[in-house]
Amino acid sequence: MTTTMTSVSVACPAKVNLFLRILAREDSGYHQIETLFQAVGLFDRVAARAGPRGISLSVDRAAPAPGAGDIIGDLGHPDTNTVLTGARAFFAVTGIEPAVSLVLTKRIPAGTGLGGGSSDAAGALIALNALHGSPLGRQELVETGGRIGSDIPFFCARHPTALAWGRGDRLLPRLSLPAAHAVLAVPRDRVSTAAAYGEASAGLTLPARSALLHGLEASDWRRLGAFQSNDFERVAFRRHPRLREVRDILEREGALIARLTGSGSAVYGIFAGEDAAHAAARRVGENDGVVAALVVPTLTAMPKPVPDAGAQDDAPPPSTASGNRATIRAGRCRGEQPRTWPVV
Repeated sequence: MTTTMTSVSVACPAKVNLFLRILAREDSGYHQIETLFQAVGLFDRVAARAGPRGISLSVDRAAPAPGAGDIIGDLGHPDTNTVLTGARAFFAVTGIEPAVSLVLTKRIPAGTGLGGGSSDAAGALIALNALHGSPLGRQELVETGGRIGSDIPFFCARHPTALAWGRGDRLLPRLSLPAAHAVLAVPRDRVSTAAAYGEASAGLTLPARSALLHGLEASDWRRLGAFQSNDFERVAFRRHPRLREVRDILEREGALIARLTGSGSAVYGIFAGEDAAHAAARRVGENDGVVAALVVPTLTAMPKPVPDAGAQDDAPPPSTASGNRATIRAGRCRGEQPRTWPVV
């Protein structure tokens, strides 16, 4: 199939889990879950450009929000980057000879449960699919994402709110919830997902029955608040008591939902009003265990791939705990050079 564009870019949003339960532990080590995903407006970006034979990847850290410092954390070994995993899966499924240069711009903190790695893998699949004339339909993208890892199907499905079961690969899209504001508290402590699953499931009676989800058909934040839970909080709060303090602050400040997201370590709160969200972020930002408290919108639609010409994110930049609008742009931490790796 011929290439219809020479370059394409897609914004890769973060997510929060409005509830998250572990249902079973497989012999393979994977876990069966049930969760409600909500996409939020903190974005990585994947750009794909036709290039020489093979796959190359450049990873760049976005400029930090004023006063926040580097919140992104350790990005791991380049050859295990999820963008490469997504790219390899795309070319394997389509049979297309790889000849592409990829650029990942990171804003979503690693090791926080905000889904940055999964969103990046989905972004690679979506960008490469657009670059090559859409050889894969949406269901094929979802299935390919499911073979790569958990949570990736949600980002491939391009629905901002969705129920998920299994390994996060069985999805039921929901009507979008009303636009709201999320406070994302990024802690100093980061959590290993594998270790968190192992410790959290050890304290549960498994297998567990799926919760009754009556009422979730209503697009109402307050009614959804009755379902909020996260099986990882027991372990995360015991190991990192300041995370519980952050959640309690968000609840006192009037959050409609306040929880740990994913297996941690980020804690979020959902607020109907932007002023209330900024006030809560300022309070949370005073906690010594918090690196930054960002205010971002919840998404009612997912970003689409666009021709890459220095594309800007499809949402306003997040705000810091000080309430000042954060300047988020493609860039690097001071003294750091972009990293590029050729992959055969």
